Amino acid sequence: MGLLFGIVASGTVTNLFPTVVATLGYSDVISLLLTVPPYILAVGTSFCNAWHADKTGERYFHITLPLYFSVAAFIIAATTTTIGPRYFAMMLMPAGIYTGYGVALGWISNTLPQPPAKRAAALAAINAVSNCCSIYASYMYPESAGPRFIVAMSVNCLMSFLAICMATLLRFILVGLNKKLDRGESVEGAVAVGEGVPGEASRRGFRFVL
Repeated sequence: MGLLFGIVASGTVTNLFPTVVATLGYSDVISLLLTVPPYILAVGTSFCNAWHADKTGERYFHITLPLYFSVAAFIIAATTTTIGPRYFAMMLMPAGIYTGYGVALGWISNTLPQPPAKRAAALAAINAVSNCCSIYASYMYPESAGPRFIVAMSVNCLMSFLAICMATLLRFILVGLNKKLDRGESVEGAVAVGEGVPGEASRRGFRFVL
């Protein structure tokens, strides 16, 4: 839950992205046009990242590496008023936040215990809590806070870092569970499809994806 909350909370900047881009000082039309390239980049990186994560079977670095770029983007946006670096930071924000989001959602779904009804309820709760951040997000971008929006950028940076920490914690937990499976011990959730014996997952070579 902490992982997705961190990603979604840092992504609240996209709710008011035109307001952030407008601080570059261009006209309304130009400002709106400048919001397009960051999302085009985010779409491309999201597809490529998800494809590579699926091909390699790796999840952790495909989630955390993009978040490091978002951390850097928020720091740059909060510390400079120069147009070039600020727009560079804005280019990185959507891509850094959402590139690993789909991978994170799939990773969490794969690690939730059986049965399917329990997984579905847990995912619904996680999504509901994660999106609560939209309640306060709109209050962090008053015109008086521009152009750097120090408070908003600082909060978003911290949320991205929180997501990295939660992903790291989840990986450590899954490494421990995989070691238990290596020893032939039963692990909740590690049950082969169609089987009701926990140890069967270990004998069939099931391991949690890292």
